[in-house]
Amino acid sequence: MIIKVMTEKTVQEIQCDRGESLLSAMKRQDIYVPAYCGGRGTCKKCGVQVMDGELPVTDEDALAFSADALKAGMRLSCKAYPEQDCTVRLCTDDESAFEILSGGGEEISCAENGAAPEDELLGVAVDIGTTTIAMELWGLNSRCMYAQDSRINHQRAFGADVISRILASTSGEKAALQRSILNDICDGLTAMAAQAGIDCARITRIVVGANTTMEHLLMGYNCETLGVSPFTPVNIHTIRTSLGELLGCINSGEAAGKLPLKAPLILLPGISTFVGADIVAGLLVCGFEQSEKPCMLIDLGTNGEMAIGNKDRIISTSTAAGPAFEGGNISHGIGSVRGAICSVSMEDGKIFYDTIGNAPALGICGTGVLDITAELVARGIVDETGLLDDDYFDDGVKIADSPGGEPIVFTQQDVREIQLAKAAVRAGIEVLMRRFGVGCEDIDTVYLAGGFGFKIDTDKAMAIGLLPEGFRGKIRVAGNTSLQGARACLFDEGQLSAAEMLGACAGEISLGGDAFFNQCYMDAMCFENEDIIF
Repeated sequence: MIIKVMTEKTVQEIQCDRGESLLSAMKRQDIYVPAYCGGRGTCKKCGVQVMDGELPVTDEDALAFSADALKAGMRLSCKAYPEQDCTVRLCTDDESAFEILSGGGEEISCAENGAAPEDELLGVAVDIGTTTIAMELWGLNSRCMYAQDSRINHQRAFGADVISRILASTSGEKAALQRSILNDICDGLTAMAAQAGIDCARITRIVVGANTTMEHLLMGYNCETLGVSPFTPVNIHTIRTSLGELLGCINSGEAAGKLPLKAPLILLPGISTFVGADIVAGLLVCGFEQSEKPCMLIDLGTNGEMAIGNKDRIISTSTAAGPAFEGGNISHGIGSVRGAICSVSMEDGKIFYDTIGNAPALGICGTGVLDITAELVARGIVDETGLLDDDYFDDGVKIADSPGGEPIVFTQQDVREIQLAKAAVRAGIEVLMRRFGVGCEDIDTVYLAGGFGFKIDTDKAMAIGLLPEGFRGKIRVAGNTSLQGARACLFDEGQLSAAEMLGACAGEISLGGDAFFNQCYMDAMCFENEDIIF
């Protein structure tokens, strides 16, 4: 069948095979559609509107859309199997203005005017996150930054978390996933070269920090052993390759000739399948190998990676927090885009909120989800078990109205999602401290890494039990430590050696089947609302 796909700017005709979902056909033909759930019909993010032709209403459609929306032609593309030619309009969230954390608020020397001098060696630091990609173009002699680029990781079309990506890779999408991330990197390199007014081929070195799954997908490794016990990675050591070698794997064509094909591309080492190079990079820039007192690094993303230690010993773990902290699996959840509700407060029964860019409210991002939960718990609207008050149980708590008049609500299911996420993180923290033989009072500094950690209200995070109260006064917001670590290794081969030592020496503990973790997890599912003060 021929399907016309309309966006705000384009109309593209694609081929959809009989028995193929519309989402699959769009992905196959490079139309990006965020699909947090990997096409299972649960995230409700891949909506299309039928403009001409027919797509039958499915059970999943009926759950996702109101009767009026269904009548207007709204369908989930992951559950739509066209049987005739039709025209659809893509109705997904606009992620072009996604807020992406590049650094950690540190002072950076930036070029003010003009291109890099001809004798300046140029290098690029890259952080590949599950959700976003951040890149910096640096002068290796001057240590001056000439350009930055940040963008969505378009592998989100295959699912919001690493498990979804692993499943996609092992189900025949390995080449598509590799092509997706390479295209994103190449687009970023080209954009930065244009910003800096240089020939992209002048780049002489690229250093990448990423979690283990992202590195495997970039390299085109077989991911089968990542997703099944004993979860064995193909390679977690430092990887030295080149952009040209990787692009050759996907037959990149003429455009590759303008890229730095011969530039060494170095992937930082990791610790395990679920504690990757992004955490090693964080340990490096936070100075764990030099610290006398125990410190903790917590990356509050979908993977919930964390480590504790000092110069004598480091142990790490990963806990499946899920995508709730990034707006995933939340009924009106969206990423950190313009219009996302990012902070919420309540006073005298009224709800007040702020949005990213002060734009009209479109949905709720991760920090907004945390704020709403804390406010509802503090006021007894959510009880200690996570149950919404009877007045809100069926329809949820209305936070705002969208520009189209649709209520943006926070539901009982949303409370459960944040419960699961915060319980996983809190239990991981408790297990790490117990295994290291310390309590909160013994921890010197708690580093919060990642975009969510950079933006959260730590008082509210402690109020709902995501972080222990004993961390008060010890928390340092560290920002994108993966990018910072890649940057450090870009400048100094000695820093790369230090990262290799950290990766080799840091231990990992598995939480699967750990009785103490299970106990802590169940305890952390509960909320406490006594004496909460914001």
